[in-house]
Amino acid sequence: MAVDFRDPRILRFVIGIILLGALIFGYNNFFASSLNLEIAEREQTLEMKELELRQLQEQTSDDLAMIGQRIEMYNQELEELDRFLPRQYSQEDVLEMLTSFAGASGLQVVSLVPMAPVVDSEYQIYNWQITLTGRFHRLGVFFDQLTQQPMMSSVTNLQVHQLKAAEGKFDNIETTFTFSAYIQP
Repeated sequence: MAVDFRDPRILRFVIGIILLGALIFGYNNFFASSLNLEIAEREQTLEMKELELRQLQEQTSDDLAMIGQRIEMYNQELEELDRFLPRQYSQEDVLEMLTSFAGASGLQVVSLVPMAPVVDSEYQIYNWQITLTGRFHRLGVFFDQLTQQPMMSSVTNLQVHQLKAAEGKFDNIETTFTFSAYIQP
C-alpha cells in the first residue's frame, strides 16, 4: 500500500503531527522555560531554607542543652543554699538536734520551751528558750556543735550563772539562752 501525500486526510495528519511537534517544542522552549526556571529557583530557595532550618535546629539543640546545664547548676546552688536557709521547718527535728547535742556535750537540759515564730521581712524565725546545766567547758562544745549545723541559726540573750559550791558543784554552771532558726518565708 502506497501512501499518497496528496490525499487531504494524510496531509492533515502530517500537518497535525508537525503542528503538535511545534507546539510541544514551543511550549518547552518558550512557555515552560520560564516555569522551569521558576521551579529551579524555588527548589534552590527550598534547599537554602532547609539548610537554614537544620542550622537553627542544631543551634536550638545546643541552646537547650546549655539551658539544661544552667538549670541543673542553679538547682544545685539552690540545694546548697537550702542547707543554710531551708524552706521547710520541722520543730521536732530542731528539738531533737538541741537535746542530742546537749546530751553529747555532757549538759543536762533543764527546760526547752518553743516560742512563737516571728516573721521578719526576709525570714521566718523560730525561737526556743533553753536552760542547761553542766560544766562550763561543755557549754563551748555544745555551741561548737550548733555552729556545725548547715542551717542559719543564732544564740541570743545568753546568761551564764555559776552554781554555788555549797551544792557540791564546783565548776558547774546554769545557762539560759534563746536559740533561733531562720527559715525562708
